[in-house]
Formats: sequence, C-alpha cells, structure tokens
Amino acid sequence: MSDIHARAKQGIKLLLGRQVAVQILTFAGGVVLARTLGPAQFGLYVISQFLVSTFALMGDFGIAFSFIQRKSELTDHDLQVGFTLQQLITSGIVIALLIAAPWLVHFYPKAPPETIWLVRAMAFNLYLTSWRSMSALQLERHLRYDRLARVEVVEALSYQATAVGLALSGFGVWSYVAATIIQGILGTVLVYRAAPWPIRFAYDKAVAVSILRYGLPFQFLNIANSLGSWATPILVGSLIGPVGVGYLTWASSNGKKPLILTDIFMRVALPHFSRIQDNTSEVERILLRYLTFLLVPAGLWLAVLIVSGHSLVQILYSNKWLPAVPALILFAVALHADVFSYAATVTLTALGRVAAVTRVYIVRSIAHIVVCIALIHPFGFNSVPLSYIIVFTLSNLWLISIFGWSMLRRMTMELTWLVLPAAVSVLGGECLLRFLENPFLRALCGTVVTTLLYCLTLLLVGPEWLKTTLYNKLGDRTSSFRRATLKAAE
Repeated sequence: MSDIHARAKQGIKLLLGRQVAVQILTFAGGVVLARTLGPAQFGLYVISQFLVSTFALMGDFGIAFSFIQRKSELTDHDLQVGFTLQQLITSGIVIALLIAAPWLVHFYPKAPPETIWLVRAMAFNLYLTSWRSMSALQLERHLRYDRLARVEVVEALSYQATAVGLALSGFGVWSYVAATIIQGILGTVLVYRAAPWPIRFAYDKAVAVSILRYGLPFQFLNIANSLGSWATPILVGSLIGPVGVGYLTWASSNGKKPLILTDIFMRVALPHFSRIQDNTSEVERILLRYLTFLLVPAGLWLAVLIVSGHSLVQILYSNKWLPAVPALILFAVALHADVFSYAATVTLTALGRVAAVTRVYIVRSIAHIVVCIALIHPFGFNSVPLSYIIVFTLSNLWLISIFGWSMLRRMTMELTWLVLPAAVSVLGGECLLRFLENPFLRALCGTVVTTLLYCLTLLLVGPEWLKTTLYNKLGDRTSSFRRATLKAAE
C-alpha cells in the first residue's frame, strides 16, 4: 500500500514538473496565436477538431481503461489484439470522415469551404493517436510518468513552435492543423521508444471479448460525458458561427486553466485508486486529499480573474478578446464543479461503478443542452457556461451520493472552509482597484494582492494536515536552498 502511494506521489510530481515547462510554452504560444489570428480562425479549427473527435469516440473501445484497470499483467498478445481492433475501427472512421466531410460542414452555414479539407486533414491524426496508445497505457498502468513527462514536453514544444511559426508566416487556421499532426508524429515515435512492444496484427476471440466487456462500458461513459460538450460546436457554431465558438473555446481553455492540474492528478488517480479499490476508508481519505489540493488553486484562479481578468486580457491578448471576459469568469466558476465531477468519476470508475456514473452523465449532458437552448437567446454564447454551472453543480450531488449520503455530508463539511480565502481575496482586490486606473497597474497589483490575501487566509483557516504539508514543503525548500548556498560559498 505504501509503495503504491509513493509511486502515485512521484508520478504527480513528475507530471507537475512537466506542466511548468509545458504551460510556459503554451502561454507564450497562446498569446502570440491569439494576437496574430483571432476568434474566427480559432473557432474554425475547433469545429473541425470536434467533427473528427465525435466520429472517433468509439475508436479505442475503451481499451486503455480496460488494460489499465486489469489486475493481471498484460502480455504482448493482449497488446497486439487490442492494437488490431483499434486499427480496424480507426480505418473505418477515417474513410467515413473523408467521404462525409462535405455533408458534415453543411451544419455550419457560416463556415468557409476550406472547412471540408480541414476535417479531412485532421482525420489522419486519428491514426497517430491509436498508434501511441499501446505504449502510453503501459507507462500509465505502472505509474511510469517520468518517461511520459519528457515526451509531453517535446510534444508541447513542437506544437507551439509549429503553430506560431506558421501563423506568423500567414498560414492562418492551417497553422493549428499542421501543428497537431507534427505533434502527433513526434509523440507517437517517442512514446513507442519509451515503452516498445512487438507490433503485430493478431486476433483472439477470448482476448477481444475480454477487452470489450471491460472497455465498452467505460467508452459509453466517455460518450455520455462528451455529449454535454457538444453545446459549443453544435449550438453556438450553427447559430452564431466560428467567432462564437472561438470566444467560448478560448474562454473555457483559460478560465479552466487549473483543470490541467486536475488532469495530472486524475491520470495518476485512476491506477492509484484501482490498486486500493478494496480499502473503502483509504479511498475516501485519498479522494478528500485530491479534492483539497485541486480546489485550492481553482479558488485562487477564480479570485484573480474576478479582480484582474479584464485588465489581463486587455494587456496580453488585445481588445478583440474582451467580449469573452464574462464567459472567462463564468468558466472559472464552473471549474469547481469540474474538479468535483472529474475526481468523483475517476474514483467511481476505479471502483467499478461505471454504469452508475454513465447514468449521471447521460442525464447531465441532455440537461446541459436543454438549458443551453433555453438560455442562448437572452445570453448568447454566455449561455454555455451559465448552463454548465447550473447543471454540473446539481449533477455532482447525484454523483457524490453514489458513494453514500454520509460520505457526501463528510466531504461537504471538510471542504466548506475553501470559500473564505476566495471571498477575502476578491474583496481586498476589488477595494484596491478603486484607486487604480492604469490597466497595467490594475492587472499587476490586483493579481499580486489577490494572491497574497488568498494564501494568507488559506494558512489561517485551512485544515491542520494541509498546513503541516505546506510548512514541511516550505521547510524542505528552505533547507535545500541553504545547503546549496553554503556549498556555493565553499
């Protein structure tokens, strides 16, 4: 048990270290792309990507989940059968997209004719995704995130360098497509080198049935979860056009930026919880720790965007993105519901409660689309994050209740203190901004003061175990700095 916890912690540290480098690259590249291209071109890329990914939802049969959760060790034969199934379905999807692209684009009357070829080009990236999966799932299954972390840094660097270089050269929306394909090629090669396996086509009915029995329920869960995300590319894309999709996708990407941390934690959490799934009390304790560590940065991010979001967007991304600031803040509010949902889903999935989670997701996705339709006339594209907040908050109560109402009450009592740091920091930041007019000073001072107030309040009202962890980490960093300083002086 202790070895599993230690490897999970190490995996999180490695992926977090990777994210520091990746986010620096992504932020710098995102600023350049946002200033060079614009909402319409970004929205066009998102629509093309959505059409391809929708067709690909069943592309892996839930193979990754089936293999990661399996208690027995994988054999080369298992991987070969899984790979064969993937290639069959991927080839069918690619052929269907090549033929159906003109018909699919008709759903977007405001999209330009080149959208057809954008969809066709993106379709070939599905092969790259399927080719890397057998190696990647082996690394994740054994919590070997050191190798994955290095590969993902190279992928991020290749994507940003390609996209920015082509955008500055005048290639427009094709900059995103080319960057996606080049990133996929590099990632596929590097992941295979990190976890090689004998590539063969093979078929075994017993192995295939085993894969489908465990993988298909998880894939249905992915489909149910994805239905809710269709509101932006389908409703907004068809009614408002690529510009609205661009604004919303940009706002969601930046408003939910701390969700990157959640993704890291949950990538480790799935194999982590799968290894301790028989110990219910330990699962609850670890889940609460995950939620606390994820909600703390989410609260800080929301406070900073409320206080300084308008000024930060104006300075970094230019005035053409200011119409998306309300959606940016709303998505930062919705981030908290995402954290709860993501953590609860991964935990329940690792415990084998996939069917129960799928029911919640189906109802939630349908409700999200219905509420979006009801709100889109008065609120425009802001209806998407508004609906997201309402529907996801209510559905999370249902999701957590699957563990049992007693656990829901305990978790609520343990996490309500997180409201206070956010409230104090927003109040203090807003009071400061009353005395500042310059956008740069509003952005800088508002961000700094909000962050300081949030951290100070956190240290005052946070649970003892969290404060002890933070103090210990700070002490370790201070000791390391002192040792390095003394060594340098010698």
